[in-house]
Amino acid sequence: MSSFGIGLSALRASQLAMGTVGQNLANANTPGYHRQVVQFGDRPPDFIGGLEIGTGVQVEDIHRQRSDLLEKAVTQNTADAAGTAAALDASRQIEAEFTPGSGTLDALLENFFNNLQQLASQPADLAQRRVVLGSAAALAGQFNTVAGDLDRMRDGLDQQIGQAVADANSLAAQIAEQNRLIQAQEARGAQANDARDQRDQLVNQLAQLVDVRTVEQDGQLTVLAAGVPLVVGGTSGTLAFAKDSQGNATVTVPGSAQAQNVTGGKLAGLLQVRNQTLGDFRGRLDALAQELARRVDGVQAAGLGLSGPLTFAPGTRAVSSATIPLAQAGTALPVQAGTLYVSVTNQATGQRTLTAVNLDPAAQSLRQVAAALSAVPNLQAVVNPQNNTLQILAAPGFAFDFAGRLPTQPAASALTGTTVPTLGGVYTGPANDTYTFRVVGSGTVGVTPGLQLQVLNGAGSPVASLNVGPGYTPGTSLQAANGVTVALAAGTANAGDSFTTPVVAQPDTAGLLPALGLGSFFTGSTASTLAVNPDLLNNPQLLAASRTGDSGDNTNLQAMVNLRDGRFLAGGTQTFGDFYAAMVGDIGTQVKQLDQRQTTQQALGQSLAAQQQSVSGVDPNEELVNLMQYQRSFQAAAKYIDVVNTTLNDLFSIIGVTTG
Repeated sequence: MSSFGIGLSALRASQLAMGTVGQNLANANTPGYHRQVVQFGDRPPDFIGGLEIGTGVQVEDIHRQRSDLLEKAVTQNTADAAGTAAALDASRQIEAEFTPGSGTLDALLENFFNNLQQLASQPADLAQRRVVLGSAAALAGQFNTVAGDLDRMRDGLDQQIGQAVADANSLAAQIAEQNRLIQAQEARGAQANDARDQRDQLVNQLAQLVDVRTVEQDGQLTVLAAGVPLVVGGTSGTLAFAKDSQGNATVTVPGSAQAQNVTGGKLAGLLQVRNQTLGDFRGRLDALAQELARRVDGVQAAGLGLSGPLTFAPGTRAVSSATIPLAQAGTALPVQAGTLYVSVTNQATGQRTLTAVNLDPAAQSLRQVAAALSAVPNLQAVVNPQNNTLQILAAPGFAFDFAGRLPTQPAASALTGTTVPTLGGVYTGPANDTYTFRVVGSGTVGVTPGLQLQVLNGAGSPVASLNVGPGYTPGTSLQAANGVTVALAAGTANAGDSFTTPVVAQPDTAGLLPALGLGSFFTGSTASTLAVNPDLLNNPQLLAASRTGDSGDNTNLQAMVNLRDGRFLAGGTQTFGDFYAAMVGDIGTQVKQLDQRQTTQQALGQSLAAQQQSVSGVDPNEELVNLMQYQRSFQAAAKYIDVVNTTLNDLFSIIGVTTG
């Protein structure tokens, strides 16, 4: 009778093997499915009369065809590729904001300077002034647009990061559930191949979001994500999206502010672009806008419009406090220790004074600066308590400017003769200086032979020697040096008599005017806040084209045009155009590198997938061959049972005849 058991075991084994083949064929295209292979073994034998009698065949295992080393490589490549794809997609969005073309920042910046250049040839043309201001408004508007796009991109990345964290937590919970299911099935002695396939698939889905490391022990999988034990057996933890004190997006664990080091998956790519790439380009955009505002405002404030000096200048940039030193008060643009030169003009007589106001932001508050400016005769500076801005007003009948114009008459305290000096012209020297005019010889101006006026610079070196004796007509202007003129009225001059005057190339060496927005071209100081001063838009005559107030003077406009070639950025090595071009080049290079990395990772992924398929994939042709093999085994077992049955029937027949 044991022969029936042998045959039945063969039938059951072959039937189970054919079922396994059917499972393989049914899941040939199922993602994450691993081919299953039946492993046969002898059933324990019987011992009869000292002889070992076989009892048939049994299925010892249905084994998943799986390479742990290859699976880990696939998971790692999945994480790396997902991180690169996320970074590439976001970086391409940044690149699109800076790609040169019509209407982009570089084109509008060039257009602004070109329009300034055209205005310089006809500085009094109101129509061209409006064109300049219109191009400036378009430039500022584009700064606002790009800044807004980048800020919205940052918010969008935050949403993606938050969603990716939530998805990772959901997958962790599902992996833990699979761990519990596998444990329960295998505790009953059942196979859990399908549950293991589903668990592997969930791990790879998690790897698309975050870097994953796995350790399996006794059928239970521990999953480390971002360095955190996210799944331990049947228990799952959680990750959290947070922002640190600098505003950077981070991934943490609940109850801790410690940012986890995410090195792979979509989260790694999003965090890299959000915190590094996007933050870098957003900061560089602000730096470009700030430096443009600082330089253009500095030139605008140091010139005069068609209407001449000002009687009132309201500041447009505030500080956080009017009572603490400016260096600590958060000025919109940088301020340094230096000197501000203020010209005050008597509108009735045309007489002009030039006063130097020394500034030290490390020691002076806004109120103290206001007090220092109020010490200038016929000038008053007050702090607006509502917004901590500075306002400057001239006394009735007076006007002021910051062009550094020469005083009409220098201080003559060292003159003992009766002549009166008069200064004129526009200083064209490269740096601020002090000129001293010293009389050589004594006598009557325009009469005494050998009477001269020597001009010395601040270092005491002679820069000119002017004849004021015979041949000189008193009151006639003489060219002293660097555009400065001097005239001596009729009278006497004594040897050693002297007078001095500051000559100013840079009226605001402290940078106070642009920092506080006094007489500014722009308002705002960042890419998102930059705008053309509404006072200029309403009254284009205020555009400071000159340093003298003459309608045909374009010296200040030319200084503004020259800013185009000034190397103010990147440590004094780049112009505005160079700086923008570097931004375009850097984001383009980054996109190219990410694209190349993606190509490499895709090639590696295809290779790993092919290797994985060769180990774990289902080949329908191979499975059909196996099916035919198991079918023959089944048929053979059935034939064997039939033969055994026939033999037994014959035996029973013989026994029955004999006994009858």
